[in-house]
Amino acid sequence: MTDLQVQYWDVFPKSIKVSHGSLNMMVPLSVRGNPRGRVIFDSSNWAIATVSEDGIVSLGYNVGATVISAYDSEDRTSVRYVQVEVISVAEAVSIA
Repeated sequence: MTDLQVQYWDVFPKSIKVSHGSLNMMVPLSVRGNPRGRVIFDSSNWAIATVSEDGIVSLGYNVGATVISAYDSEDRTSVRYVQVEVISVAEAVSIA
């Protein structure tokens, strides 16, 4: 019988939604489980949200959406995603 080793890992929160104008809003991402190596973070749109090498997301500067990708190692074989949305203040207000 062979030794199977499960490499489960994930990143939380899975989504972040804030209103525009929340300047200097920072949200730390939490890595759980056992990634293969040092987790590498990247943003698909740095104008909407930036992410540090430690997984701190900075957002609220511009309205729009982006995805933060978290890779389990330098070779980027496994990836997890965090959806980020910055909405206008008008969108955040609803009248029923």
